[in-house]
Amino acid sequence: MMTELQAIYDARKSFYGKAMVREYDGGLELYSYDHLVAEIKDRKPILYGKYSQTTTRHQKEFLLQNGFSFKDNKTMFAECLEK
Repeated sequence: MMTELQAIYDARKSFYGKAMVREYDGGLELYSYDHLVAEIKDRKPILYGKYSQTTTRHQKEFLLQNGFSFKDNKTMFAECLEK
């Protein structure tokens, strides 16, 4: 089942249904504009690419809500981008 990502840390009121989270056995997936863009698997964050500024906001919000914090977006991508 998919649930809408809520804007808690972001200045926006809402992501208006453009960011959805799917929980599965052992992890979480983030979909931005219907594309898989991030995942938390075995308590490790994975980003599947660099996209638009809006999708980066979705990725950052997703990670913050799940206990991950980074100094800036550059660090977030350096540490989490799938290699």
